[in-house]
Amino acid sequence: MPRVDWPDAIFALKTFGAAMLALWIAFSADLPQPSWAMLTVLVVSQPIAGMVAAKAIYRVVGTFVGACMAVLMVATLADAPPFFLLALALWVGLCTGVSVLLRDAPESYGAMLSGYTAAIIGVPAALAPLTVFDTAVARCLEIMLGILCGTLVSQLILPRTAGRQLLDAIDRTVDALRRFAADTLVAEDDSAKGLADRRSLVADAVNLDNLRVFATFDTPAVRRASSGASALQRQVLTMISMLVSIHDRLAILRTLDLPAAQPMRAVLARGSLLLDPETGPPPGLARREAVEKVRREAAALRPDLAAMRQDPRLILVRNILERFDDVLVLQRRIRRLRDAVHAGRRVGPGGRAVSVRYREPILALVAGAISATAVLVASALWIGTAWANGGSAVVFAAVICSIMAALDDPAAAAGGFLRMTTLSAILAGLALFAVLPLVNDFAGLTAVLALFYIPFGMIMALPRIGTSVMPLGLNFTALLAISNTTPPSEFDVFANGALGLIGGICVGILMFRLLRPLGVAWAIERIHGAILRDLARLSRSGAPGRDAFEATMFDRVNALFARLDTADPQQRATLQGALAALRIGLNILALRRAAADLPEPLHGRVQETLGVLARHFSLLARGKRGELPSGPASGAMAALREQGEGEASEMALLTIAAIRATLDRHAEFFRAQRTPLALEIPEEALA
Repeated sequence: MPRVDWPDAIFALKTFGAAMLALWIAFSADLPQPSWAMLTVLVVSQPIAGMVAAKAIYRVVGTFVGACMAVLMVATLADAPPFFLLALALWVGLCTGVSVLLRDAPESYGAMLSGYTAAIIGVPAALAPLTVFDTAVARCLEIMLGILCGTLVSQLILPRTAGRQLLDAIDRTVDALRRFAADTLVAEDDSAKGLADRRSLVADAVNLDNLRVFATFDTPAVRRASSGASALQRQVLTMISMLVSIHDRLAILRTLDLPAAQPMRAVLARGSLLLDPETGPPPGLARREAVEKVRREAAALRPDLAAMRQDPRLILVRNILERFDDVLVLQRRIRRLRDAVHAGRRVGPGGRAVSVRYREPILALVAGAISATAVLVASALWIGTAWANGGSAVVFAAVICSIMAALDDPAAAAGGFLRMTTLSAILAGLALFAVLPLVNDFAGLTAVLALFYIPFGMIMALPRIGTSVMPLGLNFTALLAISNTTPPSEFDVFANGALGLIGGICVGILMFRLLRPLGVAWAIERIHGAILRDLARLSRSGAPGRDAFEATMFDRVNALFARLDTADPQQRATLQGALAALRIGLNILALRRAAADLPEPLHGRVQETLGVLARHFSLLARGKRGELPSGPASGAMAALREQGEGEASEMALLTIAAIRATLDRHAEFFRAQRTPLALEIPEEALA
């Protein structure tokens, strides 16, 4: 059972206070529908002040754009209702598609609002075209009043800042990263708990950017250090990818009888003690000297090309030691960036991270088409039945399809929305016809509404259930339609309005069921295929660059982690394969860099290997299975071992070996059969 604490209670009181302030000002200003101001406060309210400010900005933009489109469509098409409804459907579909394409970026909220705000304003105004401008202005004033009240109360009264949460999250993430690094260097943990910890670490690291964006709205010190926080996130994600590589290589090494690996294990153990936050020395000169000493010891153990020719298994040792040195360097950078963010210091140019989110154009097109179709179906029902409240069904079909479009199973989520809406209709009916007739002044209204909105605000603050309960409060407010000019509602008018709202939601659910019956499994397959296409593109052209590839891959990995259960062995293998795909991509980029410095015929051998990898990943992305491309890799590795000289040859040999080993170790993720390697080096050195 979720527990409500004092911060949640304070949030509920602040939200209710802001809502009543907006309602009182709307009453005093004699706005047509004061309940819209109150409703807007509930929509923009968030426990974190920076989140409220960010959401408020895009709500203003979305409302303004939607209102302008409503005025334009009504002014030009009011005399041709079918064309007006068609234009509205296309606009809602376009905005929904853009919102889904932008995913969880703040801009997506503005795009979504632009769509259904046009429906909220345009549909009622189409029945009285001469009032469209007044209606649009009134809605904008009411909504902006709610935004202003919600934002000011959030910022001025006991604010909970995203800046403080960001600093705490950075500390937790860095400490968890150090523990993960220490554990990785001395032990292999493929258990469900180990992968769950890794999942939590990746999710926390990816979420740092969201907190950073919100913190810039409410914490000046974080605003100054924003580039440092962004750079820190990039370094954390990079270090996770390095640790995944070490984890896989150590797992392979444990299956081999390789005496030369014993000194390396001792150095890794000393590095583990340095990285562990429980056993590592505090920051300072002693720590720097200890780290440099371990780095020198590790460098002395690296096998050169001649040693790897004699014993190909030493390729593994070299790979591990290279990544170990990277980890030690990265942890120092991360510590310095953390100190800079805590101190509110700016970092120099070049430290800013690349923040790239993956996009799903096909899903965006599908979502837009569903929203447009839902509006058209609801419009046809409205026209065909001549139902007086059919316009409400059109509006809420647009609303439900807009806000649920990006979910994996929107029909199920919309079903929950429908249940909460039905409950809100019952509660609103009781309030309208049994309680509110007894109220004679604003103080009495405030006291009555507090009985509902304060408990609702406490529940809204709970992360696990707040989102699912949100429709209860929003639709309760919409159905109350509190006004100081409208006479008390008659039951048949209220019931018709509630049925219109519920009917629109039902149309949305029907469209989701008919046009998008696929759920989480489809989302997982889309992400899986996108990862394979990214690897094919890297193999073919080297685009995008390392920073953009890492950012996109971690975004995809985080999306997978949110959908899969680490306790299920098959799903755990998918998660491990996704992390392994990140290392394959980084190795492909390193191989392309090394190939540029290789002489012929070695350069041609490496290019042939990259071409085969590109074709292999493209084939897999289309859902076809096949054997791993061992032939060209075997030839390239043999040529590099026999003819290669210098750093470029070493790097090419190491990266091809790492790619081949990772593909074979995670063969199920890459939809390939595990086959014996036809190489001139022992299979156990790379498998």
